[in-house]
Amino acid sequence: MHMNITELRYLVAIRKWGSVSAAAKQLYAAQPNVSKALKNLEEEYGIRIFERSSTGMIPTEQGRHFIQQAERVLDEVDRLDLDARRQQGSCAELRVVLPHATYASYATVDFLQQAADSEQLRVHIRESGAMEALDFVLRRGYHLALLRYAEEDEDYYRRYCERHNLHREPVMEFEYLLLTNREGPLAKQEITDINQLNRYPEILHDDFQLPGGGDSGLHWHTNPNRRIHVYERCSQFSILQNLPTAYMWASPMPRRALEQYHLVLKKCPAQRQRMKDVLVYPEKGGLRPEEQTFVQLLHKQAALTVK
Repeated sequence: MHMNITELRYLVAIRKWGSVSAAAKQLYAAQPNVSKALKNLEEEYGIRIFERSSTGMIPTEQGRHFIQQAERVLDEVDRLDLDARRQQGSCAELRVVLPHATYASYATVDFLQQAADSEQLRVHIRESGAMEALDFVLRRGYHLALLRYAEEDEDYYRRYCERHNLHREPVMEFEYLLLTNREGPLAKQEITDINQLNRYPEILHDDFQLPGGGDSGLHWHTNPNRRIHVYERCSQFSILQNLPTAYMWASPMPRRALEQYHLVLKKCPAQRQRMKDVLVYPEKGGLRPEEQTFVQLLHKQAALTVK
C-alpha cells in the first residue's frame, strides 16, 4: 500500500484542527476514513505520528517532521494543479470580501502571483465588516468572505449562516494585540491598566466597529481626545513607523510585515477581547479550484502570523 494525496490532506487537517473528528468535519469527510488514513500512514512508515492528550492530538517529534514533509508535497501538488490549469487556458476568477487583516492581504498577493499568467484573470477584492461581507456573498455575486467578529457573537453568526445555507470554516481565533513602533515607549513597558495609554495617540480604522457591537468594547479604548482616524492599512503602518508614541489594536500579523515597518506586537493584559476569523461560502456547489487555492494560501499565512 502507498500513501495518497487525500491521506496527506487528512493528516495535515488533523494537525491543524487538533482531532480526527474536527478534521473530518472541516473536510466533509467520514470520520472512519480519516482515522483509517492516519492508521495506514503510521503502519506504512512505522512511526507514531500523534499522541493523544487532554488538549487534543499532538504530533510526536517524528510526526512533526513527517507533517512538514506532507505540507511541502501538498504545496507542490497544488502548484502542479495550478500550472496544468494555466496551460489549458484557464480563467483565474476570485471574488472575495476580507476584513482589515494583514495576513489576508498577504494571501491575496500570493494568489495573484500564482495566477498572474492565467489566460484570463478576473479578481475582485473588497474589505468590509462582517455583516456587509455576508450581504456581498448572499446578494452581490461574491462567493467567499472572511468574517471577523467577537467571540460573544459566535451564536448569532452561526445561526445566520445555517439559516442562509453558508458553510463556515474557522481560520483563526485571537485576542487583539497592541501594535506600536518597536523603538517607541510602549514597546518597552507592560500595559496592565488601560489608562496607561491615555497619553499616547491611538490609531483607529475610520470605519471602526466595536467588537461585540453596541458599547461593549468601549472599555478598551482610551482618551477620545487623542485619536487618529485613517482609512487604509498602509497609512496606519506609516504613521506607526514615523510616530513612535502612537499605537493601535491589531490582529496577529505576518512577521515580515512587522519587520518591514519596524513594528512590534505586544500582548496586553488590560485588553482581553476575543475575536474569530471565519471563512464563509455557499454550501451548494462548494469552492472552485482557484478559490480552494486562495483558501489554502489564507490558512498558510494565518499559520505564519505572530500571535
